[in-house]
Amino acid sequence: HSSGASAEIYLLGATLCSYKTPDGREHIFVSPGAIFDGKKAIRGGVPVVFPQFGQPDKAMAQHGFARSSVWNVKHMSDSNLASTVTLSLSDSIASREKWPHAFALELEVCLTATNLQMMLRITNTGDLPFKFQALLHTYLKVPDVGQAAVRRLEGLSYIDKVAGGQVKVEKEHQVVLPSFTDRVYVGVQPEPKIVTLHGDHAAKPALFEMTNASIVAGEAKPCDIVVWNPYEEASPGDLPPPAFRNFVCVEPGLVSDFSELPAKASAELSQKITAL
Repeated sequence: HSSGASAEIYLLGATLCSYKTPDGREHIFVSPGAIFDGKKAIRGGVPVVFPQFGQPDKAMAQHGFARSSVWNVKHMSDSNLASTVTLSLSDSIASREKWPHAFALELEVCLTATNLQMMLRITNTGDLPFKFQALLHTYLKVPDVGQAAVRRLEGLSYIDKVAGGQVKVEKEHQVVLPSFTDRVYVGVQPEPKIVTLHGDHAAKPALFEMTNASIVAGEAKPCDIVVWNPYEEASPGDLPPPAFRNFVCVEPGLVSDFSELPAKASAELSQKITAL
């Protein structure tokens, strides 16, 4: 962008792997062990999770196939206001073997002098409704996960995957991550959900403010927020310790349940990141 802000997106998975503000600071974490040869999804950045979150369908890859598919560039534009790129992916023989539905995905990334916005649009191009889950698996760079905190989730119920899927209520004004953390905060309000990420839980200023929103078939829906860091105990092979210390995932999604998308209808999932 003309302001000096920049973003890099790989066609593999439409994975955004860099977002720098005009001052040159990098705000997105990519694992030093990330693999870029197409054999698996890129570890870090912002992988696109679709049509499932986790692996409820064991016959399909964890988090679905969108993050390991090669997307196409559909549109690019550049102006003083914003630089925008849209990538697309649609069903194929290979995808229908795993998930027998017709679909079209678009990921629009919009970069301005002050923020980065990502919007995933899911369209059911078939003649029958389908059920899906979707999420933007954003890895945000922090100095030390042990000092970080996520705020504005107080009062929400969450599914604690580390505790075997127990449903709990967030009673604290901030979520700290002293150990392996994997939580799905269940959205309740259809309005966009603003969450802040702080590099130091004892300090007031935030590193990031994120605005998260979802729409299904023209109707605003509550957006779930996933907070994740695996620590060493759950770090996959392409995330060599101590790399886990340098990120917190704060992820908007439609994942606490499956959403149904009628034929020819669309759903949208978006996250705007403002680095403060």
